[in-house]
Amino acid sequence: MSVVEKAGANVLKAAFAKKDKKNKKDKKKRDAVDMTATRQMGEPEKIDLDFEAMSHHGFYNPQERSNQLALEMRAVKRRLLRRIGYLRSSGERQAFRTPGKQRNMILVTSTRAGEGKTFTAINLALSLALEDQIETLLIDADLSRPKIRERLGLPEAAGLHDRILDPKIDVESLGWRLIDAPLTILPEGARAERPTDLFATASAQDMWTELSTANPQRLVIIDAPPVLAATDAVMLAKYADEIVFVVEANSTPEAAVAAAVDELIDINPNVSLMLNRCQIGAGGAHYGSYEYYDRSEAASAPAGKPSSEG
Repeated sequence: MSVVEKAGANVLKAAFAKKDKKNKKDKKKRDAVDMTATRQMGEPEKIDLDFEAMSHHGFYNPQERSNQLALEMRAVKRRLLRRIGYLRSSGERQAFRTPGKQRNMILVTSTRAGEGKTFTAINLALSLALEDQIETLLIDADLSRPKIRERLGLPEAAGLHDRILDPKIDVESLGWRLIDAPLTILPEGARAERPTDLFATASAQDMWTELSTANPQRLVIIDAPPVLAATDAVMLAKYADEIVFVVEANSTPEAAVAAAVDELIDINPNVSLMLNRCQIGAGGAHYGSYEYYDRSEAASAPAGKPSSEG
């Protein structure tokens, strides 16, 4: 083959490769659109989770209800449910709520990345749904650095971002539903370039209100970005009824924690603190109201048990 023929063959090869790449990209877009359209008319996809494999990475396993994680999550849930009035009788619960608020939206955030907020959000949702049989919706609202799908081994799918962009999509049909457990997982959806602007839209506000009022008995766990990494968490805080603020013990600077919490309580005063990777005595708890948190004690908290980051 001559040099000219080789050059021509290479040009054709490159052209076909480029066309093939474009066709694959177009197909991926069509599949995503088809998936969204299908779910508008249906229900969440039913899935099973590999709890045994997940437990090796520190996640809640319903078969291990007497281990340290299960015990700690019970302490967290007990105080959290008490703070939002969920443990009250139906009549008392209604009186406890303010008009237009169901007190079922729980935001999980932290000062910075890597303190365990996603780890906390996932374990909290799993424990509530699998142990207490409370209807739970887990949402990945960290659109810049979503991690819930990766942690649970789930594929890309339409989700939160898609629903906010298109209010006609039935949010209840998105995501995945666990088989034999009252837990639904709503992923982040398509990539968002400016999440803060997205969360500030009327469509977003309507969606959060819809999620809260659709089922007053359901708890909505929102995994938000770190406060000092983006303004998204502060924007989301106004939609939440309770904020669980995760702090990595003996790591996060006290001044950074104070600055992040101050930003949140300017928007929403219902902030509770949860120390992660800290060692506690038998029967102790590592979750409490921020108003009872002494910052001087945080600096002297003992180093503790490692857990997954996020």
